[in-house]
Amino acid sequence: MLKLLLLGGAMHQVPIIQKAKQQGIFTVLCDYLPDNPGRLVADRYYCTSTLDREAVLAIAREEGIDGIVAYASDPAARTAAYVGEALGLVTNSLETVETLTNKAKFRTFLQQHGFAVPKTFAFTDVETAVETLRNRAGDYIIKPADASGSKGISKWSRKNGTDEQLRLQLRSAFAMSFNQEVVVEEFITRDGYQIGGDGFVVDGELVFRCFGNGHFNVNGVNPFAPISASFPSVHPPHVLERVHQTLQRMLTEVGFKQGAFNFDIFVKGEDVYLMDIGPRNGGNYIPQIIEQATGVDLVQATIDVALGMPVTIEMKPVTVPSAYFIIGSQETGRFMGVHFDEDAYTIRQANIYYNVGDVVPRFEGANQALGSLILEFEDVETMLRFVEHPERWLTLHIKSTEETEGESWTSSSPVRTVF
Repeated sequence: MLKLLLLGGAMHQVPIIQKAKQQGIFTVLCDYLPDNPGRLVADRYYCTSTLDREAVLAIAREEGIDGIVAYASDPAARTAAYVGEALGLVTNSLETVETLTNKAKFRTFLQQHGFAVPKTFAFTDVETAVETLRNRAGDYIIKPADASGSKGISKWSRKNGTDEQLRLQLRSAFAMSFNQEVVVEEFITRDGYQIGGDGFVVDGELVFRCFGNGHFNVNGVNPFAPISASFPSVHPPHVLERVHQTLQRMLTEVGFKQGAFNFDIFVKGEDVYLMDIGPRNGGNYIPQIIEQATGVDLVQATIDVALGMPVTIEMKPVTVPSAYFIIGSQETGRFMGVHFDEDAYTIRQANIYYNVGDVVPRFEGANQALGSLILEFEDVETMLRFVEHPERWLTLHIKSTEETEGESWTSSSPVRTVF
């Protein structure tokens, strides 16, 4: 019997565990959270942090695994590459994965290889960053160098902030960094929607990608937190072809040989900015959205490539306009229910992570979502109208438990709303 080791236990990983088990593959799960949902599905579970490379390697050896997958997790992707190299499994190199999952390393790589890249600074302490940035004109984005899910991200400009506000934003980013490193990069005003989605590589060739539109919580406490990706992308075909070519050149240069990857890309004029490339499947059920939209099963391809089996995948266009939508509260409070107005959309799947009466967190990043939806639409115009205006069809009922903001308010957006 084939054995597949999966790292991380987020809700998004349950589909790959289920699909592997349906094929008679024995699934082993590692994650540090004892209440993660994957443990209820996997054949065997170890309460072990996916950041502990040696512990995961020891488990992999003991289990005699045939493949390893870090699904929808950048930190776990580094461990999967480390274990995969140690055991001679199908994997991308640790050097490649570390380059892609560290924003400072990735920006340096892009610059050295002639790609468009925003002006970027990397810092390992707050005061050096403050000294460097305090007199710089323009707008900048502050990010943890090695975290995903838009956690700890904020916008900074001297004209709108004091040194103390800058320190507060930097500390928020450092708190989300695994290795205490933060990048601060020039703010890029993109043309149209951010391009997001997943792709798949076989023997170094980009054989499939699905381009979508990124939508953000612009009126919420973290305007950089994604709340939806809708497919297909509405950028013109010639722009998307340039994006494809840029992606292929980057994948070749960085040495990415096989498997799924997730991307966030800006286009500005003739320039293509590869903002984030995650060497793993996308979170928020993006592979499931893409399968609904195109018929292409990226989860099956991920299992096959990890186990060294032939991968059958081909480029197919979007034929069913589809999107995910994240439900999030803009204040801490007690969840009292959610109401959907009937209209021109179909909810194909609803994933609600809390029970009525539970206290839910304020939505500032992917790890604080109340739930998510997989949606299908009749046409692209309707899809964009709905995901851009959730207040017209979704009502979230939250009983507030917040009394004061205090110093916890680190967002660059002053607006507090519940939609």
